[in-house]
Amino acid sequence: MDVNRIVRGLLVSAAASVLAAQSVTPVKLTPIADLEGPAGSREVSGIIASRQWPGIYWVHNDSGDQTRIYPVDRHGRLKKSARSADSPGILVGGVINSDWEDITVDASGNVIIGDVGNNSNGRRDLALHYVMEPEPTAGFTGLLKSYYFRYPEQKTWPAAKDDFNYDCEGIFTKGDTVYLVSKRRSDTLTRLYRLDNPRTGVVNVLTPVADFDVRGRATAADATPDGSRMAVLTYDAVWLFEAATPGGDDWFSGPVYWLPFTDVKGAEAITFDGPDTLLIAAEEGAGKLYEVPVSRMVRVR
Repeated sequence: MDVNRIVRGLLVSAAASVLAAQSVTPVKLTPIADLEGPAGSREVSGIIASRQWPGIYWVHNDSGDQTRIYPVDRHGRLKKSARSADSPGILVGGVINSDWEDITVDASGNVIIGDVGNNSNGRRDLALHYVMEPEPTAGFTGLLKSYYFRYPEQKTWPAAKDDFNYDCEGIFTKGDTVYLVSKRRSDTLTRLYRLDNPRTGVVNVLTPVADFDVRGRATAADATPDGSRMAVLTYDAVWLFEAATPGGDDWFSGPVYWLPFTDVKGAEAITFDGPDTLLIAAEEGAGKLYEVPVSRMVRVR
């Protein structure tokens, strides 16, 4: 694979996608719920709507918490464990929480936990951990498999200070294919990557797909189950992308919507709640949920 040629092409597409300045006034988002107990008490960094259990959302915290995912409802209430009510959430055995940054589900019924945080740009153990989606009161589950990966552009560990572009806080799926959006520090772009034909027991190389200027740092991402819409969250805005071709992953080439916001601290998790509503989880206080109807967003391309 000619990585340099691909990267040059991505930069050209990024330049072509730069939007004209928009006079969109940021909106003030109001919380719809507080996250109960430990579900939001240690820097909530991922949320995904369950496809197996209607009304359940899987939430997890950043590094510093145990290896647990928490089932909550739309009111932020934590589903109690039937086996151990005093041990909230689902304990995931066989993994560690180096820096869990996002969570998603695939079409095969798996929950995928992204141990993808890489603030130092020096990690060589970036991984996606798979578990069969547990029943919300199960209390614990075990690791099904893990896929390790690296970025094709990264040549040194840690990366050079002017190339600190190998962090990630957003993962999502289309079918069973996993995509990642990078959190760059050398500019305001995010790069979309795809994990093609992954194998266990090796370090898989991500495939670069496209760049987009999100005017900040991407902190989370999600897509609708059919892949027609994809959302990227930053600390102060939500971006919505519609695929340019049916069934494609050319979200950065299609229609684009934007909603800048204020009064949200630590916006680091997003999920679709149906095709026309987004939920944001933020670390403010003990963790809060915010709702963003797609109808509120402004089309900018």
